[in-house]
Amino acid sequence: MVERPSVAILPFGIDVEITTLSAVKSVDRTLSDEEESRQVAAVLQDMLADARWLFLSRLATGQKFLFVPLEQTDAVAAELQLKPGGLPTPEQLAELRKRLGADLVVAGTILDYGKIRWQWLAAAAFADVSVETIVLGLATAWNPVLILTNVGVEVLTNSAIFFGGGYVFGVAFRPVRVEARAFETLQGYPVWQSTDEAFYAWHALKQLPESERGKKESQLRINLGRTMEGLADSLNAEGFTVSQLGTTQQ
Repeated sequence: MVERPSVAILPFGIDVEITTLSAVKSVDRTLSDEEESRQVAAVLQDMLADARWLFLSRLATGQKFLFVPLEQTDAVAAELQLKPGGLPTPEQLAELRKRLGADLVVAGTILDYGKIRWQWLAAAAFADVSVETIVLGLATAWNPVLILTNVGVEVLTNSAIFFGGGYVFGVAFRPVRVEARAFETLQGYPVWQSTDEAFYAWHALKQLPESERGKKESQLRINLGRTMEGLADSLNAEGFTVSQLGTTQQ
């Protein structure tokens, strides 16, 4: 019988700055700066806990791992001064192995949530505008007025969609991108790394009540769930065993 490794999932972190509540939640009233800041912090805290739980739940369906209780992991991580999303050092991994009996430690970071960073926007917008410019140029004998007008419209619409998301004709563009890494705890080597993302929510939205479909928080949670499922499936597919992790890099 193959012995299943014990895995400790560290608190997830976030690597994108979100300062406005409307970026991650539908808001129907004006909030004071203090109230908005408080609600943003609460929403992000709930989202990070949700992401971690979704990852663990999906990972458990593969029946490939045993799990250290999250409360125990949190307590030891706090004592070791491990920040959410931070990568553990070999010394910290050794302590996690000693105190939690973990063969594997997973660290995860939310890279994008509800909007994407400008580098992604620039690349996507450039590709979109380039293709449309060529098509329009061939169709209009390269009419400069029409081409420049189209470029201006594309920049405005793409900026709004990529930075703030969108919901049109039942399709939601709410980008979520997450990176996760796993480390074996005997030598402290990284043994797995993956990034997964979900941009559009469509079919899953139809399963929600009509009143929920247009809410940013509902759309984002759907894409968060899809992303965490992809990451968990990737780790399950590695088929790690206790003996395999014990001989990694030796």
